[in-house]
Amino acid sequence: MAGHLQNALPQQSEKMITLKGVSKSFGNGGNAVHALHEVDLEVGRGEIFGVVGASGAGKSTLIRCVNLLEKPDKGSVEVDGQVMTTLGDAELRKARQRIGMIFQLFNLLSSRTAAQNVAFPLEIQKMEKPLREKRVEELLEMVGLTDKAGSYPAQLSGGQKQRVGIARALATNPSVLLCDEATSALDPANTRAILTLLKDLNQRLGLTILLITHEMEVVRQICDHVAILEEGRVVEQGAISDLIANPTSRLSQAFFPPILDSQPAEGSVWAAITFLGGSADEPVLTNLVRKFDVEVNILGGSIQTIGGQRVGQLQVELKGEQTQEAVEHLRELNLRVEVR
Repeated sequence: MAGHLQNALPQQSEKMITLKGVSKSFGNGGNAVHALHEVDLEVGRGEIFGVVGASGAGKSTLIRCVNLLEKPDKGSVEVDGQVMTTLGDAELRKARQRIGMIFQLFNLLSSRTAAQNVAFPLEIQKMEKPLREKRVEELLEMVGLTDKAGSYPAQLSGGQKQRVGIARALATNPSVLLCDEATSALDPANTRAILTLLKDLNQRLGLTILLITHEMEVVRQICDHVAILEEGRVVEQGAISDLIANPTSRLSQAFFPPILDSQPAEGSVWAAITFLGGSADEPVLTNLVRKFDVEVNILGGSIQTIGGQRVGQLQVELKGEQTQEAVEHLRELNLRVEVR
């Protein structure tokens, strides 16, 4: 089975998806809706990259520009070494075979069984029936639906429908999987199961996954990198670990909201201390009080698992003769410390 499922294209670049200056509008004149404004985006090969934003931020338009279901008004889109925006119709159809896509509402054909839905893109490719049946069997096994091959969409749960959608998207052995709000129609248990499956496929197949979502919980569970989209503009992007380590970033503040809006008392400072990995479980503040003449008052904080990594943030008040020395010591421990 592995021989059929592994992506065999040689690596051409560390970047799998690159958008440069992509803009897209709908309508004309004063009625035009500007969905994307000069969007730059880079997705590394093998990453799970999340694009997060509120409804109407331009997320769906962005992801549809990647496979040119929507053609940008300007800018370039490159996927796996091909500049999609320069391809003719025949070349574009061939390039899309390397880009799978799954949807919020599954988009299954109601008159076809699960196996027949998965087989559909292979029929379009005119794959011979014995090979097609073997491939469908492999894909259904991969997503845990071997026993549902003969079931119709109306007989499947939401989670099972999305698994069929994932198997169908993988039928042509893509190197990229686009996920358009793929868990938004699912309950929490099915959401976790689908995200776990996507993470497994990413690791097992080396699959690059670009997903859009309005749910920070999706980002927290599986993303390596993230971009935040607001009113068609990317306002922040980067590795999850880097953004979380910066208490002033939008992503960090989404997971760890600032506790207080007022100012610290005279003679004291407030500090947001971010802990990553093993340091999240170390007795850093206890050791700090022992080492320096400083009082530490914990204002709030939490520890979470984000992108598979333990991340903690404490917001504290520091006061004492050696406050500055204590802050520098924390930074020497490779902790991110923001002071005010």
